[in-house]
Amino acid sequence: MKQFGSIILTILFLAACTRNDYTVSKHLSPQQQDEMMWKIIRYVGRAPDGLTFEERFYAPYDSFYREQVRQHKFDAYFKEGAMQYFLVSRRAPSLVDKRVAIGGKFTLDEKDKISEYEEVFRTWKMIPDTLAKREMILFDKFVRGEALDPYLTKNSSGVEYIEFPDERTYFDKDARQWKTK
Repeated sequence: MKQFGSIILTILFLAACTRNDYTVSKHLSPQQQDEMMWKIIRYVGRAPDGLTFEERFYAPYDSFYREQVRQHKFDAYFKEGAMQYFLVSRRAPSLVDKRVAIGGKFTLDEKDKISEYEEVFRTWKMIPDTLAKREMILFDKFVRGEALDPYLTKNSSGVEYIEFPDERTYFDKDARQWKTK
């Protein structure tokens, strides 16, 4: 009976360890990473000045978004069933080297096109070392389905984690973009 209990504990431990492994290269080849980034870049990347949201997807802007792909990197990835969770970051405008991260999830349809898309959080600008620690805390809690409320600015006791959403800014899943109330 003790042996059976040990086996169950070992299985649970291994399952927990597997779930915590968000290393992108363990889930996606370099080519798959490029393909995945290309699927989401028009959402997570900056748009050319003056474009409407719909114009982001027009082919004449492909070269602009190819450059956006080079400016972003996958920091974490996890897939559970059809749901794919991502954490990407990019350099943020600042006098010192800072980055901002975006955590979200999406599913693909039978034609390999995004059918559902949601950005769940965007961090404050942070120096890379700080961001690397804080973004993984957020991503792990997000993937596990745990509440991120303690990390919202209004609840974080002055420690910067999540910039958006906040009291005024939310992600509209139907429109697939951040909006202000």
